[in-house]
This record gives sequence, C-alpha cells and structure tokens, in this order.
Amino acid sequence: MVKDIPISRIMTKREDLVTMTIPGNRDILLDEIRKTGLSVYPVLKKDSDELVGIVSRSDLFRNPDETQLSLLMIRDVITLKPNDKAITAARIFVREVFQRIPIVDEKDGKSLVGIVSRNDLVKKVIVPAKILSDVVHYFSPNITTIWEGTPLPDAAMMLRLSHQKGIPVINESKMVGIITQHDFLKVAEILDSQSKSRTGHGAENDSSSWDSESVLIIGSKTLTLPSNMRVGEIMERNVEVCYKGSTISDVSRKMSSKQFDQLPVVSADGKLLGIINQKDVIRAYVDSYYEESIT
Repeated sequence: MVKDIPISRIMTKREDLVTMTIPGNRDILLDEIRKTGLSVYPVLKKDSDELVGIVSRSDLFRNPDETQLSLLMIRDVITLKPNDKAITAARIFVREVFQRIPIVDEKDGKSLVGIVSRNDLVKKVIVPAKILSDVVHYFSPNITTIWEGTPLPDAAMMLRLSHQKGIPVINESKMVGIITQHDFLKVAEILDSQSKSRTGHGAENDSSSWDSESVLIIGSKTLTLPSNMRVGEIMERNVEVCYKGSTISDVSRKMSSKQFDQLPVVSADGKLLGIINQKDVIRAYVDSYYEESIT
C-alpha cells in the first residue's frame, strides 16, 4: 500500500533554509549562489517570515539586466500547508515544471515554515512505498544526445533547448558519459574588466539559460564557458544507469542514495533507450496511489 503522509513530515524546515529578503539586490543573490551552491531561494519581507516570492538562478539568466530582487523574483507562487498530504505535492510536481513548493503556516497562510522538494518526496515517500511498476511505462524515449567532441558553449545551448537536466554523451558507437549543468558550472568563468575568477560550486538543477558566445551578462560581468574545451573533457564518465525491466522502486532507491534526479535507461546490451527523471518517478507514485485507492 502506498503510504500517504503529511507534508510536515517530509519538508525541510524553515530554520534549515537559506532565504533572501526584500528590499535586496542581484549581487546578494549571486554571492549566495556561489557560497551555497543552491539555485532556488524563498524571498521574505525584511524582518519577517512572510513569503513574498521565489527567486532562482534561472531568473538571473532570464533577466540579466535587472538588478532589483523584487523584479527578478516570481511572486505568483503555489504554496502548501504542513497538514496537506504528500499526494497533493506529488500532483503539483507532475503538473508543473518547478522542483520545490514553499510550505506556509496553517493559520496565516503567509509565514514560511518550510519547503518540500521533488527529492524530499522521492526519498521520504516513494522509496518506502516500494512501487513495482516497470520503468518502461514512465521513461521518455525522446531524448537529445551530444557528441563528446562538441565545444562547451554549443553543448550548453543544446542543454537549454532540450529542456533536459542532463544530456547523454556519445561517441561514434555508444554512450560514453553524461553532461549536466553542474559540469558546466565547474569550468564557467566570471569575467569583468578587472579580474577573473572561477566558480567553485555545483548547483541544483534548474532551467538556466545559456547562449553559445556570452552565457550571462550582468552589469560589467560576463559568465562564459571556455570555447576551447570539449564535452568529453568535463563530462561524467562513470554513469549510473537503470535497465529496461527495472522497477520504480529500484530507480527511486538509486536516485535517493546517489542524489541523482535522472538516470539513463539502457537495454541489456547497453543500447540507450531513454531517460527517467524524478518527475517520472513521482508520476508513477501518483498512478500507484490512485490504483491502490480504487482497489
């Protein structure tokens, strides 16, 4: 039986969250992203726990000229309350593109008390549920692949256009690795007229936007990728995969233990068949929940 539990038991609590406040500016957000490696932050009113929006790294990429946090953030945010059930969060994650839902106080409906993420749901609800559905019913066969000799700026553009969190890398005959936004961030450079520094933190997956020449322009600073480097130089070669015939239980446990949000699906002979991600696993949980409710 798929066990349903309240959000309060799986959310990350307020005291463990990194937040932004308004009024605030872009530089504060940039510093926090570099320091923590996170990509999404709840935004609160100054000297208060009142939630006013969410801001992410992707908002910086979409609005490179904006300096005010209040204009960068998204104000129309879907929220839940601690007593709402995990299945409610699951349905939202299946329907929407975002990966985190702010949790607000039961009484006032405004004060931030936590956040629940796709990863929280997979680790704390779906893994214990031991769903035996075959991944063949949930993975996506429509995936983009990339050649290992592709220049990094072009590869970053392909990642953005593919709307995938990572792209399998191939050579002339087979899959040889996978490249994600985290890999790009490890070699991205922040340039200005005075200095050069390398970013040193990975980040959670989001829909960051890159282009093939100048990745992000913020004031006098430009985030760029080395044009002389190729995908094969920075990709992850030791790729964790799952197989046709694996269960959602198998996949969710591997995602949780390895902190992956997606896995390539391969055949017994190693042929790449597709990709399964956390959203697919959550969709399987929703299906299982309603199937068991009917029976």
